Amino acid sequence: MTVEQPTSAAPASATARWTPPAWAPPAALGVVVLIGLAYYGVPVLTTAIFTGYLALGIVLPGLLLWRAVRGRPGWLVEDVAAGLAVGYSCEVMAYIGARAIGLPLLVAAWPIATIATFLLVPGLRRHWRRTDREDEKTPFWFSAILSGSALVLFFWSAVRFFRTHDVAGRAMLSPDGDSPFHLALVGEAKHHLPLVSPWLPEQPVLYHWFVYAEMASTSWITGIEPQVLLVRLSPLPMVFGFLLLMAVLGKRLTGTWWAGAAAAVTTYFVLTPTPYQWRLDGWFAAFGTNAYEDGSSLRAQMWTSPTQTFGAILFAALALVLVDVLTGANRRHWFLVVLLTAAVTGGKATFLPMLLAGLLLVVAVRLLTRRRVRPAVLIAVGIAFAGLAFAQFVLFGGAAQGLAIDPLHFARISGAPYTATFALPGHGSTGRLILVTLITFACWACIWPGVLGLAGLARRRRPDLKISADPVVLMLGIGLSGIGALLVFGHEGGAEGWFMVSGRPYLSLAAVVGLAMITPAGVPNRRMLTWVYGAILTGAAILIVVREFTPKWTPLPARTGGVAPTAVHLVWPYLAVLALLGVAAWFVRRSSFPAKGTACASLLAGVCLVTALLHLFDTSREAGHTGWRGVQQYAPFIPDGTPEAGRWLRDHSDPGDLVATNAHCLSATGAPQGECDNRHFAFSAYSERRFLIEGWGFTNRTHQVAAETGINAVYAPYWDPQLLADNDAAFSAPSAQTIGKLRDQYRVRWLFVDEARDTPASTLGDFAQLRHRSGQIAVYEIR
Repeated sequence: MTVEQPTSAAPASATARWTPPAWAPPAALGVVVLIGLAYYGVPVLTTAIFTGYLALGIVLPGLLLWRAVRGRPGWLVEDVAAGLAVGYSCEVMAYIGARAIGLPLLVAAWPIATIATFLLVPGLRRHWRRTDREDEKTPFWFSAILSGSALVLFFWSAVRFFRTHDVAGRAMLSPDGDSPFHLALVGEAKHHLPLVSPWLPEQPVLYHWFVYAEMASTSWITGIEPQVLLVRLSPLPMVFGFLLLMAVLGKRLTGTWWAGAAAAVTTYFVLTPTPYQWRLDGWFAAFGTNAYEDGSSLRAQMWTSPTQTFGAILFAALALVLVDVLTGANRRHWFLVVLLTAAVTGGKATFLPMLLAGLLLVVAVRLLTRRRVRPAVLIAVGIAFAGLAFAQFVLFGGAAQGLAIDPLHFARISGAPYTATFALPGHGSTGRLILVTLITFACWACIWPGVLGLAGLARRRRPDLKISADPVVLMLGIGLSGIGALLVFGHEGGAEGWFMVSGRPYLSLAAVVGLAMITPAGVPNRRMLTWVYGAILTGAAILIVVREFTPKWTPLPARTGGVAPTAVHLVWPYLAVLALLGVAAWFVRRSSFPAKGTACASLLAGVCLVTALLHLFDTSREAGHTGWRGVQQYAPFIPDGTPEAGRWLRDHSDPGDLVATNAHCLSATGAPQGECDNRHFAFSAYSERRFLIEGWGFTNRTHQVAAETGINAVYAPYWDPQLLADNDAAFSAPSAQTIGKLRDQYRVRWLFVDEARDTPASTLGDFAQLRHRSGQIAVYEIR
């Protein structure tokens, strides 16, 4: 009898399903970004030089320092993202020292010295190696989600910012009103320290200025134009790095990969549900919760506010270090806490009071639950308080910059087109504020329903997740402080909205942790994913259906044919969405699905996600262009020839030379009749030189004048009429006396003349030598 031998099993390598490598999605993203930047005016060689400096001069030394502090190489994604933030911090500190002694190129010494040290010191060489831990190998799907999210952000940046902010040609003359301000400060940081307002040197810069030092450092090392860095290159790694850090924090807080991906997606793409067919143009688009947009003109705030973008990645890295500190880190971590706190202090000090609030909440919760506080928490409180005090009284000189206690101010300005203009016409302002505030709270509930799941943390549910309470309480406290500041404070320019923008990622992290608490163990599995995807699609369908039945209003009555909806038209779409969500939630509750809370949260996520998709589609379609480069979203307000004349002056003068100009007020900005828009920064921006008086906007003295006179700071008058008269007399009545006064009393050497705005006297050439003319700009040298 023949005995049949069992067939041997196929080797595991032959039966295992092949998955693409995790590096493939970011590699594809890099190619798309390279092509996209080339399309929008950045040569491939320029992008390569910038990338090389970023990798070798910032990321690599920062990564090595990060690993040395932690004691071992870790998850590569975390090491790269945190290394980027640490590298930025060290770069800025090194540049401040190098610029202070007049040797800005010396900033290159810090990455060279760091890399050399880690190569030469035997005990540090191990930090070059990657980890082999199985739980720190990035799954392909996780990499694909993050790379896809970054691709969406790059696409949106292109259609909403690159198209209207060119790096060559006439489109340079119509940026948003803030970009020349930022560019002027980058030029100031390239040549001077401490910084003053180059458009009005009598006024110091009482502002978050570290990002300008970072761009100045990059410009010195790479030779790239500051404008190209500002509107194309420098913010990109900050945006992508922040996205990675949100994913890292989500994974660190929960220990699960899906929570990390959910944290990144929630931060950027779970937006306020908007069931209207009209566009909301209030501050931060819809009720102060848009993650990446200033809704007053649908501008890209991650580009038009580089201080916020820079501060966000620095603070995210600080939050990551504090997670280690609050869970028993080694003493070396305090080096990173101090370094990153110092960087945040000058990068975006808005985060510091929020950090202090979060740490104090940790202290309060610990006292209530355990009757004791860990010393590490108290040390962190002291460091945060010291940073806040230094920022307020040293960097900002105690200036409030227009911020004041003004409860619900955001509701009055965020709802400008649908409260003050057409919602509740004829009713009192109190009713309008209550209405907008209630809708705002409902929208927040849709974005962060997972916060309710944090109740399970106190009951110690889901011990398998090993979630530490203190870091989660810290994230919750930071987020709640952003909401509190938005509700309590007010600023004439809507600056209180930045507290909300700063805090919303940390509320998203807390919400993701709460969602993990209510999601059963062993998921995501196929059944769970089916329910989640189904709930998301159901929520999306609900909002789309309600949106289709919403009348197509033109919300501004001043527009031709505009119709003013009533409060009913404002409220009923939200009531319809909530009613349909209630029906869907009722069916979920009656189902046999075990994770009912997760399914209900997914319903709300679908409502918010489809809002983001519809918004991206609508705004990209609105940005349709007439030429290959794009349309001018803003009317030109920079005189023709300004960039060329400014750069000529930069190349033919000394950084210490003082310049005078005849132009002080912006045109084409919608200023009231007879008012002067004092935000004239373009001349100092492109020349990288200081002006006797170009404009006086965005200075502390201007805010003081505005508060004293009750005039909007943008139109506040200049407070030294004699200086203004002496300056303008040299152009309107040039003579040996008027020109000589500028030269001898004020030490002016150059005249930067806008010949279209205010034609100077024809005799100007008799007392100053014409050196250059470009478009409407003439440059004279005083003899």
